Amino acid sequence: MQRRTLAIVLFALALLGAGGYYFFQQQQAAVRAAATNRATATIARGTLVASVSAAGNIYAPQQTSLNFQLTGVPIKKINVKVGDAVKAGAVLAEVDDSDLQFQIRTAQSSLTSAQAKLDALKQPASQADLDAAQAQVTSAQANYNAAVAKFQSLKQGPTSADLNAAQAAVTSAKSAYDAAVIKNAHANDQITVARAALDKATVALQQAQAAYNTVAWRSDVGATSQSAALQQATIDYQSALANYNLAVTGINDSAVKSAAQALAQAQANLANLTKGPSASDLASAQSSIESAKQSQAQAQANVSKLTTPASAQDLAQAQAALDSAQTAFEQAKRKLDQAKIVAPFDGTIGSVNYVEGQLASTATAALTLVNLTNLQTQINLSEVDVAKVKTDQEVTLTFDALARRTFPGKIVSIAPVGTVTQGVVNYLVTVALTQPDPAIKPGMTAEATITVERRDNVLMVPNRAIRTQGTQRLMTLLFEGNAIPLIVQTGLSNDQNTEIIGAATAQKPVQLQEGDVVVLNATTTTTGGGTRGGVPGGLGVPGGGFAPGR
Repeated sequence: MQRRTLAIVLFALALLGAGGYYFFQQQQAAVRAAATNRATATIARGTLVASVSAAGNIYAPQQTSLNFQLTGVPIKKINVKVGDAVKAGAVLAEVDDSDLQFQIRTAQSSLTSAQAKLDALKQPASQADLDAAQAQVTSAQANYNAAVAKFQSLKQGPTSADLNAAQAAVTSAKSAYDAAVIKNAHANDQITVARAALDKATVALQQAQAAYNTVAWRSDVGATSQSAALQQATIDYQSALANYNLAVTGINDSAVKSAAQALAQAQANLANLTKGPSASDLASAQSSIESAKQSQAQAQANVSKLTTPASAQDLAQAQAALDSAQTAFEQAKRKLDQAKIVAPFDGTIGSVNYVEGQLASTATAALTLVNLTNLQTQINLSEVDVAKVKTDQEVTLTFDALARRTFPGKIVSIAPVGTVTQGVVNYLVTVALTQPDPAIKPGMTAEATITVERRDNVLMVPNRAIRTQGTQRLMTLLFEGNAIPLIVQTGLSNDQNTEIIGAATAQKPVQLQEGDVVVLNATTTTTGGGTRGGVPGGLGVPGGGFAPGR
């Protein structure tokens, strides 16, 4: 019974072994058939570069809109056009500054005057200033004395001598008036006599002319008595005409009128002396005294001011006036500076929005200035990629608009805080062009590629050769017609290739070589979650064994 049971067990084991071998052979055949129908690739040795990429638009960080600082003023000159390269400090545009020039001249004059007043207070008066001030005091005193004397004279009334003198003036003026009247009355008689003489001379001239005409045909007419008589008659006529004109011109009553005015004035003076001063005369004289007294006090105050040092209050007031004038001058200068638009930095004119003759406005940008030698772009990197980059790292910028030309750049800043958009965290990375080119213009789209790691002389396979199953990274090796499943340890990878650090079958490590053929999968991931690097089961060290048949 025991022998029979043992035989049955042995038979069952044989069947199981045969079935297992048959299953293994069938699986290997299926793998070989699948490998025959699938794409393959060759393991290569070389340099593997890992990078991250993102796109952004080129912009100029140093770009500004320049405005006029004045409104309603005509634009006098625009010195640039779009595309012009300018240096910092260049005058780009100007408005009419004639009013501002006048304001600054006025402010300068006020400043000079305020400075002179302060200097005068700080310095002692010169002898010439003292002499002039003392002369004003003397003159003011004389005017005051004269005003007092006149007032006293009006109050006391005229003396007999004043009355006699006034009466004598009336008498003299009356005599002059009578003489002028008599002289003017004889003027008509003088005209009559002059007219008669002129008529007589006219008749004589006519007779002499007639006598001359009778001998005018003679060749010696100039030597005849008729010619001499005509000349004499002509002279007599001209003399008579001149006398007549003088007589006529002398007929006027200006002498009579002048004499009458002098007589009226003399009579008025005598009447004023006779009736005495009026209340208005006394008031006017009193006002003259007060005015002269004020002038005298002012002149004396000027002398005292020159001889007395300036007080602290006077100096403070003069200094305040100077400071105010200085402020006004600085404001006028600033307004004058605002009449010009000056380039704040080296750059290129991007736009010109005015023409000469238009009225300037602070509301509209007049010019745009951009520095095209400093161009940048900003890209967004995920939280995974941003950990791989750092400032000053080299970047390659590629432009579709420039036929995929590439230009070097570098990272200048990485935002310390990310932004979350639909659950995705991105960080803003700023990249600067290190070799600007005139072909690159703000607004163009650039693809930035950042090399994050580089390894030389590594074994690498296409990414499609790697698949993930559970926690393992798997690859199929073709060796002497056999498809050998391998568990691989991977290193650096990019969007095309993956570094192979080590490989093993289920039983032992495998030493892969350049030129080995691997199978390409339709996808790199099957089921489960994968990990980068490391081989389960301690298969982390390559070498130490061969694939079957090697």
